[in-house]
Amino acid sequence: MTTPKQKLLKFTLILIGLGLVFYFGGRTLESYRQLRFIQEQGFDTGDADVDAIHPWMTIHFIAAAYAVPQEYIYAELGVNATERRRNIDVKHLNEELGLGRSETGDYPAVIDRLRQIILAYHKDPVATGLSDVRRWMTLEYIANSSGIPITTIVDELGLDALASQESPSSESGSDDEVYIHKPLDVLANELRYPRGPRGLIEDIQALIARHAQEVQ
Repeated sequence: MTTPKQKLLKFTLILIGLGLVFYFGGRTLESYRQLRFIQEQGFDTGDADVDAIHPWMTIHFIAAAYAVPQEYIYAELGVNATERRRNIDVKHLNEELGLGRSETGDYPAVIDRLRQIILAYHKDPVATGLSDVRRWMTLEYIANSSGIPITTIVDELGLDALASQESPSSESGSDDEVYIHKPLDVLANELRYPRGPRGLIEDIQALIARHAQEVQ
């Protein structure tokens, strides 16, 4: 014989089960809608218009879809290097920046800035293979674009030695994560690189040129 407690437990489990079905079903439906939107707007073919940016998109997705370096986007938005997250979505980034709603529509104001940033970059893009190095770039971006390992760049530029001078207690070779994600102008200033950001950029360009000659 089923007791009232057993009936209540069964009823509770049924409610939990229905809740899970609706929750995951809703997420699946939303994912399907987003996929359809991506296909309809040409994001999967690289033909998307800047007006197609939506609050649910992540900065990483936008960077890939519009062929604009993520580092450049964050630099133009003025986001500190230590606060950059590739998978933050536009809505939450807008909240963190405190930009509020757009003056031209009911959407996050950061979308207007993203449109301007994308169009500006497309007018003056960085050529594949890094024919020039810019202040907003990070060592990770340079390594990925040039094919030169980050460890090689760090060694040839003597960045470990400079880091040790600034923080004598740190172990040599332990700061790769610090190097990787910081824009060159920030990195140069923190390490007090000879001739500052300009010196670091010029030395990286020379390093890239040397390695290009070696592989020819």
